[in-house]
Amino acid sequence: MARSGRRIGRSGGENPRCLAAVAIALIVSTGAGCGKKGLPRPPDPRGPLPPRAVEVRQIGPAVVAAFEVPDPRGPKPAEAPARAELVRIGYPPGVEAPADPDAFRRRGVVVALLEGGPLQSGARMTLADPTWQELSGGGAGWTLRYAIRVHDRRGRPSPLVVSPDLVPVEVPARPRDLSAEPTSDGIRLVWTAPSTEGTHRYDVYRAGESETFAERPLNGQPLIAPEYLDGAVEIGKTYRYEVRTVVGDPPPYRESAGGNQVTVVAEDRFPPAAPVGFVAVQEGPAVRLFWDPGPERDVSGYRVYRRVHSSSWERIGPNPVVQPLYLDTAVSPGERLTYRVTAVDRANPPNESPPSDTVELVVAEEAQDPVREQERSEP
Repeated sequence: MARSGRRIGRSGGENPRCLAAVAIALIVSTGAGCGKKGLPRPPDPRGPLPPRAVEVRQIGPAVVAAFEVPDPRGPKPAEAPARAELVRIGYPPGVEAPADPDAFRRRGVVVALLEGGPLQSGARMTLADPTWQELSGGGAGWTLRYAIRVHDRRGRPSPLVVSPDLVPVEVPARPRDLSAEPTSDGIRLVWTAPSTEGTHRYDVYRAGESETFAERPLNGQPLIAPEYLDGAVEIGKTYRYEVRTVVGDPPPYRESAGGNQVTVVAEDRFPPAAPVGFVAVQEGPAVRLFWDPGPERDVSGYRVYRRVHSSSWERIGPNPVVQPLYLDTAVSPGERLTYRVTAVDRANPPNESPPSDTVELVVAEEAQDPVREQERSEP
C-alpha cells in the first residue's frame, strides 16, 4: 500500500477521497484564519445621505422643487454634499403613471443642477425645471414625477428621493392691486380678482424685509374673498406680502405667480375704545372702582384719573393698572371726588383711549358698628 501511494504521487494520479479531505481542510483553515462568519455582505453604501423633505409645486410658469440638504455620509471633506440634481419623468395626458421604481434609471432626465460649491447641511434649497413647458401641449395636464439626488465632492450620488406626482395646469392669472394697511388688529390686505372669469381662490404669503417668502401660505385653506387680516405681526417690524391664485387643492400646490408685492410696517397708531361700565362705590374708608375689560386684544392695562372738588385731573395708581378694578385708599371724609378711566395698548409709546364716563361721589364718614362701639364702651 505504501508503494502504491508513492506511485500515485509520482505519476500524478488523483484519489477522490484525498482531494475532498484536502478541500475541506483548506476551507476550514481559510475561514478560521480570516475570521469570517456567515454569508457575504454587500458593500457599505457610499455618497451622501438622501435629501429630506422633497416637495414640488407649480408657481405660475415655474415648477419648483424644494429640499433639505442632507448630512454627509462621514467626516471626510470629500464626503460633503457638493451638487444636487433634479430628475424628471413625464407621462402625457390620458396615460396613467405606473408605480415603477426603476423608471428613473431608464427614462429619467436631469432638468436642473445646483452646483458651484459645497451645500450646507440642513439648508432649505430649491431647483426649478425650466423645460416642462416644452412638452407637447405646453406641459399642462402631464403627470410629472420628480426626484432629487445629491452628489458629494467625489461625485458619488445619494439615493433618489421622489416627490408626489404633479399635474401642472395652464398658467393661472394673477391677482391685482394688492394693498396693505396696519390696523389695531394687525395688517389688513385687500386685492382685486384676476381679470379672467370664474370663481377664484387665493393664498397669501408673507416674508420679512430681507427674507424669501415662506413655502406655506398664511391662510390654512384657500381664501374665497379677496381680503385677509394678518393678526400675527410684531409691532415695528417690516413685512412683504404677495397673493397668488390657487388652482385645485394642495398638495402639491398649483398657483399663479404672485401679483404686485407690498411692503408695510406693522404700526399701532390706533387707541383702544373708551372703557364702559364704570362704577365707583365707597368701601369703608376707601373707594372701590371697577369697569368692563376692554375688548381689544392689545389692551395692556388702564389709567385711573381723579379730581378732588374742582381741582384739575390727576392720575392715580400704577401706570398701567393691569386689572379692570382699583381701590383708592387716599381719600378723606367729606371730599367730593370725580373719577374716570382710560385704556392703553401695547404700542411704544402706548396709545391711550378716550376717557370713560365720569362718576362722582362724596366720601361719607365711616359707618359706625353698634356692636363694636358697645364693646369699646364696656369696662
